[in-house]
This record gives sequence, C-alpha cells and structure tokens, in this order.
Amino acid sequence: PNGYRYRDWVVQAFNNDLPYNEFVMQQIAGDLLDGPEAERNDRQAALGYFSLGPVYYADAGCAFKASLDELDDRLDTLARGFLGLTIACARCHDHKFDPISQRDYYALAGVFRSSNYREAPLVAAAVVEQYDQAQRQIKDQEQAIRKFLENEASRTADDAARHASRYLTAVWRLIHPPAGAEPLKREEVAKQEDILDFVLERWLKFLIPENREKLPQLTAWFELAQRAQTLSVAPGSRDVPGAVVESALVFETAIQSAFAEREELERRYSAAFSAAPEAEKSKVVKPTIEKSAAELLTVVSGSKGLCAIPVDKVEGLLNGLAKGQLIALKEQLQARQKEAPPKYAFAHALSEGQSADMKIHLRGNPNRTGEEVPRRFLTILENGKPTSFTNGSGRLELARALVNPENPLTARVIVNRLWQQHFGRGIVATPSNFGAQGERPTHPELLDYLASCLIRQGWSLKTIHREILLSATYRQASTDNPANAARDSDNKWLWRMNRRRLDVEAWRDGLLSVVGNLDTTVGGPSGNLTAAEFHRRTLYGAVSRHNLDGMLRLFDFPDPNITSERRTVTMVPLQQLFVLNSDFMIRQAKALAMRLTSDAKSDNSTRIQSAYRLLFGRDATDQELQLGIEFLTEPKSTGADSDSSAIQAPRLAGEETIIDKHGAGGLAGPIPAKSALSLWEQYAQVLLSANEFTFID
Repeated sequence: PNGYRYRDWVVQAFNNDLPYNEFVMQQIAGDLLDGPEAERNDRQAALGYFSLGPVYYADAGCAFKASLDELDDRLDTLARGFLGLTIACARCHDHKFDPISQRDYYALAGVFRSSNYREAPLVAAAVVEQYDQAQRQIKDQEQAIRKFLENEASRTADDAARHASRYLTAVWRLIHPPAGAEPLKREEVAKQEDILDFVLERWLKFLIPENREKLPQLTAWFELAQRAQTLSVAPGSRDVPGAVVESALVFETAIQSAFAEREELERRYSAAFSAAPEAEKSKVVKPTIEKSAAELLTVVSGSKGLCAIPVDKVEGLLNGLAKGQLIALKEQLQARQKEAPPKYAFAHALSEGQSADMKIHLRGNPNRTGEEVPRRFLTILENGKPTSFTNGSGRLELARALVNPENPLTARVIVNRLWQQHFGRGIVATPSNFGAQGERPTHPELLDYLASCLIRQGWSLKTIHREILLSATYRQASTDNPANAARDSDNKWLWRMNRRRLDVEAWRDGLLSVVGNLDTTVGGPSGNLTAAEFHRRTLYGAVSRHNLDGMLRLFDFPDPNITSERRTVTMVPLQQLFVLNSDFMIRQAKALAMRLTSDAKSDNSTRIQSAYRLLFGRDATDQELQLGIEFLTEPKSTGADSDSSAIQAPRLAGEETIIDKHGAGGLAGPIPAKSALSLWEQYAQVLLSANEFTFID
C-alpha cells in the first residue's frame, strides 16, 4: 500500500541530485546509515528497492524454497541493476561464462538471508504505540465477540441435542411417509417440529443402516426402521408409530443423563479446585465422564457433532437476552474502531535479522548442501582475498563495496544507462550484462571517461547529464547521410542522432500537457490510469504485476515482474486502433479542440498555427495550413452507415492524405465519423496522432 513512497524517494533523489554513491547505499543499507531521525525515516523508503520485490507463494509446504526464490530475485536485481552482472546464473553452479562462483552467490545470499522485511514507521514512537494500543483493543473486542458466539454455539448445540427425539421423529416422517402420500419437504418438517433445518439434514444423512454401530443407544430405533411397514400408526401422531416415538424419547433421555453426569462432574471439579491451596491446585485431577456417555455427547453435540452449530450461523439463531448482549458487544467494537487513529505512515523496508552465513546448495538443491560460505563481496571485484562481512547482516559493508571507487563496474553501469536514455542505445548495448556474453562497448574510452568523470565530480548524475547533452555528438541532427549509412547502417559510431519514439509515459504526459489537462502535482499515492479523471503524470499510475494496465502493455511497458534493462519497441495495428478509438484519445482530442477554439475572435488559420506551435514547436507550412482550412470549412460528409471507404483528413508532412475508414491509414487508422466528433475535434485527433508528436527527431 505504501509502495509509492519508494517511487517518491527516487524522484526526489534525482531532483536533488543525490550523489549516486549515496543513492546506491541508501537503497541497500539506508536503515544502517548514521544521521538525524528525519533523515533515517527518509532513507527507510529507499529500501523499497528490495522490500517491494515479488513475494513468492509459500503454501503447500514450499515456504523454504519460496524464501530462496525471493533471495534470488534480490540478488538478480542487485547485480543486474548496479553491477551489470548476471550473478543469478551461479545459483546452481559456477557461472559458465563470467568469473562468478557458487561461493560468490551464496556469500551474497547470506547478506539478504540475514535481513528481514519490515514496515518501518515514519512517525514518532508515541504515535505508533497509540495506534497499536487501539488495534489491540479492537482485537480484544473482536475476540470477545468471537468467544461469545462460540459459547452460544455450544449452548445452542447442547439445546438441540437435548431435543434429539424431535430430530428422530422428523427423520422418520421424511423416510417413511404414509402409503400413497407425497414425500414431505425437509424444511416444512423442521418448521413443524420446531427444530433446525441444517441440523435435521445431518441427522437424515446419519440415520442410515451403515451407521447403526456408531451409537448403541440407537439400536432400538434402527430395529424399528427395519420393520417400518409392520408398525401401526396411532391417530394424531403425525404418522409416526408409537414405538418409534418411545425409542426416540429413550434416546433423548440417555443424552440428558449424559449431560447431567458431565455437569455434576464439572461442579465437583470446580469445588475441589476452589478449595485446594494455591500450590496444590495443579494436582487436582479433573474427573472424566463414563466412556459410552462421552462418546454419545461427542457424536451428538461435539464440535463436529450432529447438532453442532457453525459460529457464522449462531447470530441468526439468537433471541432475547443473548441477542441484546451481542448487539452491545458489536456497538462497543464499532466505538473502538471509530475512535482508533488511522494507520500511521510507514515504508516497506528492511531490518537486521539473525546474522548467519549460508551453505552452498549443490546444484541449487536446498536439501543437498555443501560448505558454509562467509558473507562477503564478489571475489573478482576485490583486490586480493575478499574480506568477510562481520557487521550484522553485512548490508552496509556490501553497500560500501559497491560504491568503492576501485570497483570497476558501478560507475560504468550507471553512466552507460544514462547514455542509453539519451541515445536509445548504450555504449554497451547490453546495459545489464557487462559480462562475457554481453556486447563489447562501442566506445570504451568514452565509457571510462564518463565513469571517471562521475566519480571525480562527486558522483553527480546531473553533471553527467550536462556533459552528454552539451556534447557535439548529442546535438547532431537525425538527418540521413547515404555515404555514412553505407558504412554504418546501424549508426553504431553515432554519425547522426537516432530517431526515437517516445516511451508511453512521456507520450501520455505530452498528450495531457498540450491539451491542458496535465496535473503536475509531485508525489503521493498512485492512481488508476484508466480513470477518466486521472490527469497526473503516468509515473503516478498504479502498476500491477498481475494485471498490467492495457495502455502500458500495448505501448511496450516492460514486464514489472522482472528486471528490465531496456524496452522493446513494437509497431502493431492495435496501437493505431488505440489512437483512433480509445476513450482516452477522444477525451484529449475534445480537450485540445476546446483549448484551440476557446477564443471566439480567432480564425481557423490562427488556431491551426497555434496548434502546430503547441504540439510540434513550429509553424505550419503553407500546405499544412491550406489542408487544415479546407478540412475545417469544406468537410466531406459521411454517415455512420455509409459505404464510403474514406474520410478526407488534413495531410501532415510525409503522411497519406486519405485515411481508410476500415483501418488502413498513414496516421492511425480512420478518424471517427463526423456524427461522433466535431470537425475541430477530428482535426485535433489527427494532430495528436501524428508521428511528429510521437517521435523525437
């Protein structure tokens, strides 16, 4: 529920240009760093890097394996994210390609095995205690209600058992109706006999010949059932033979005698216990009821007996004083719930657990273990023999090892990711794999330069951004050059800027911004991206691992279940259909049209120029201006039932003039029929659908 706090912490860290070495350390060991209480609380949210990872199902006896899978996820996230290494490959065997052994894997796994998940309060201890005390009172009251209902269930079950003869005669009426008569309905018989229908159903299933040995007290009843056809029925007896009624009463008397015996023994025990000295009370022996009587009560009124009353059905059976007592208990619960303070702010975090090293799992099998491995950093990244972690779990020592300037990977990995975000491709094209199976850097000296610059400039990411963005390489145009393309078709050597499509977040935010709907509020809980009223940046939309938002999924948002080093870019018809038909796009088109036409004094020419400046940062060309004016003033009408194959739409530079109504089109498929959207709304949707708005050129 508070996962958004980690997202807000990351945003604030980047905005404040938190040095990257501190950025890394706080996410691994923020709870172990020194500092004022306010800073410690802020750092608790940083631990969401690990504590917000997937929690694997631990049912069906696989809790231990599930915990190992969670460890594996944390190690994989740590290694790929900060070191660009696929360390998880060493869970079952030494890494086949990189110098990472199983010992290294379990040395690091021990660090997280020695750490616990924690919901860390972000408020004063007094606030936490006040909340906890209120919750204890609520829990105590709920327990009191539960105990009351359990007692009433037991009392009601005993009461039903004391009237067992009614159930026996009711069963007889159901299974031995008079000759030629219609079978009786169980519900009607229960009502006539003033008994519980669901208890009668149990008796009906129990009183079959196969069960006659379970209760010797019912022997007479079963014998009568065998010769039911020979028994005579007295007038006014509800078609139940007198012998059957008599045997039922005998059975009921046996039950009542068993109850009486149990109550007398309980009375004697209570008296003896009260009279005994305090030191002798434990020696008072509780008497036991006679075996046959005990078995009778177990079958009839025990917790799983024939007359047992489920706790969830008790309330509907209460009346009089008992019902009033339950109402009073529930009113007290409601009062305590109303008076209780709301849940205090907390962060999903980590804390120190029981420090312990792990043993190697041979072939990854936790049931076959080898030698125990001290907690430590990766051997290949240490100078000489690696030093064991001895400070608690070792998370703080691990964090320091990661950002040690002598570590050759951490700085290179992050500057490569920054480069990738700006150019679409990293200097190392496999940003989460700097190992032997990863691609070689295209410009290794540049990578080293940026990494050393990062460390030299106090790990400031904004410094690296500035270094990249002010370079001549970044400021190139994306114009094609046939001669260069012939030598380097993939632009590996960066002879031009790469043309890139906006990620879905930036594209959606851009749409909301130009139409005037973007809510720029920073931070806070996540919202539903599909809700019409949700106008916040896409960053603040809720992301579910189980049911990813359809718009995000359609536009290449990565799988939130795993670490993703980069996004695949697809261009599929469904994306075009979304731009054409989705409620989201139509809402934005209407909003843009309203924004452009809000000044009644302006003409179409002025409005079109405003639209181009707003969306594309340039003036419309004469041709684009003329096409727009023609569309807005001389539309070709088409009805919803028309067989016309196309709607004339304004053609943007490089786009088709005709958009096929049935799906083939140069912009994004057919624009909606004019009966659905006004001309300006159609025109606005065409502009919002243009490649020029979607691509960084």
